[in-house]
Amino acid sequence: MMRIFSLYKDFFTFLEKITPRSSKWKIYATHYFNPHQEFLENYFSHFPLIDFPNLKDRVERIKASDYSPQKHLTSVCPPENIIKEAYEKCRSIVSSKEEPEVYLLIGFFSPDAFVMNFRRKPVICFGLERFRDFRLLRILFAHEYAHFLLNLSRGEIPEDKKLKWLLISEGIGTYFSSLAFPECNISDHLLMRRDRLNWCQEHEDYLRDIYLSGRHSSVELIDFYRKGNQELDIPPRAGKYLGFQAVRKYLAQGEGKNINSLFSDKKLLLSLEL
Repeated sequence: MMRIFSLYKDFFTFLEKITPRSSKWKIYATHYFNPHQEFLENYFSHFPLIDFPNLKDRVERIKASDYSPQKHLTSVCPPENIIKEAYEKCRSIVSSKEEPEVYLLIGFFSPDAFVMNFRRKPVICFGLERFRDFRLLRILFAHEYAHFLLNLSRGEIPEDKKLKWLLISEGIGTYFSSLAFPECNISDHLLMRRDRLNWCQEHEDYLRDIYLSGRHSSVELIDFYRKGNQELDIPPRAGKYLGFQAVRKYLAQGEGKNINSLFSDKKLLLSLEL
């Protein structure tokens, strides 16, 4: 049975306890940080700019009104229900030997969805602070479920393969969510605006040349992926499109090709042609 940990509810409790004369940090520690200290310390460790004094300063500057949209949204549209339904759909396509754990939190500028290791195993996390609606939540869950499956047995990725792993793993996450929810637009599965998808489709050969020509180092290309590059006219995360196309073309060959094999065979996944 998949377990969902709704940490955000304790964050809202913290907000409700704030008074004009109270120490926000003390209330935050009592109702949010201390009850979930092990998880939150692990989470904050991924953000080197958030040390303890910095965290306390951010907490003291919190305004309860800043989180009113999230509080309303989660009350009228509980994310737990969407995630449970999405999991049943995902599990019907590829089941896992281990049930995932899901953490719903409110942090500071956390990604909307991500997988991180906690207690020596991957867990699926959602940072709710920027959500204004949950239209894409089931797609995000399917995408991160794919990353969860990959992380269960991925092992170490050689240094010279990290760029390709980034692109291919994003590609399989995108392809998997499109299998789970084929009625959604492919731009939603790629988590791109439609104009950015149009750019990728129109410039696929150019994008492939950038990533495969050898003119740029892996470090540079990973930076291009994360931030884009204005000089080269590359939008952020465009490389994901190459990974998606690689997975799609491989599975389109038929002849026993199936997505289960990609989740269970890291070497096979890394052998796909971008």
